[in-house]
Amino acid sequence: MEAIRNSMLMIILILCTITIIWTNYLFSKQTVINLNNTLTENEYIKIWWKENYVLLQEIQKREIMTYLNKIRTEQPDLVNEILISNKEWENYKILSDIIINDLKKDVYIKGKTDATYSIIDFSDFECTFCIKEHNEQNISKVAEWEDSDINYVFKNFPLPVHKNSQMEAEASKCVEKIAGWEKYIEFVNGIFSKTKWGWEWFSLEDLNNLAKKLEINTDKFNSCLKAWETKEIVAREFEQWAMIWVKSVPSKLIINNKTWRYKLITEAMDASQLDWIIEELSE
Repeated sequence: MEAIRNSMLMIILILCTITIIWTNYLFSKQTVINLNNTLTENEYIKIWWKENYVLLQEIQKREIMTYLNKIRTEQPDLVNEILISNKEWENYKILSDIIINDLKKDVYIKGKTDATYSIIDFSDFECTFCIKEHNEQNISKVAEWEDSDINYVFKNFPLPVHKNSQMEAEASKCVEKIAGWEKYIEFVNGIFSKTKWGWEWFSLEDLNNLAKKLEINTDKFNSCLKAWETKEIVAREFEQWAMIWVKSVPSKLIINNKTWRYKLITEAMDASQLDWIIEELSE
């Protein structure tokens, strides 16, 4: 009997608690509704009731549209400048330090590791624009400037539509694993510089020959290419798009490491464009 009595008391207590919470919710909700109605009525009273309030709103809307159309006609350059400015600033966002650190984890960083700005370059070995941009090295050279406060990171982003880009990316990571970052960069540069135009890309034999030229052990190289871990490394780099919504190549993520502000550029660019972005991110 004691157990039954305790159970009944517990059920009653729970029901009472639920009732109190629900009553408070309804009361709070009704209070907000009443307050909102009171404020609205006060606005109506100021201009002698609702019909005038609605009319005034419509008049103000038409006045604003008339003024905007006048500005568009008389000062189109000003309007265009404002629209472009707003569109550009939409791309400036904030990354968390966790995402920034993840993007730089276990990768070759060209330039000072503690630089204020970082360029994360997402590229594909079979992308025509990537090939041209990489061979011109307008962006990566910036990290070599003596007074540069910018570093550079190359990321593999092999698109499924490109036949051999996945294999090329995995091969480059094997070189990095076997011989280090210096040989890795030589291998990456070698693929880009020797890739011909017109969809004549590297074969596995070409990759083996390039690895031999860089004195990479052939057995270790081929064993690494077959390893599942190598595919996972490239897949992990590719999947980082989800954090910053990289959708195409070449894409560059320019980060202010002090403020965590960044801008994503989804097209080829040159050093002059980079200067402008760095200046904007510094403010």
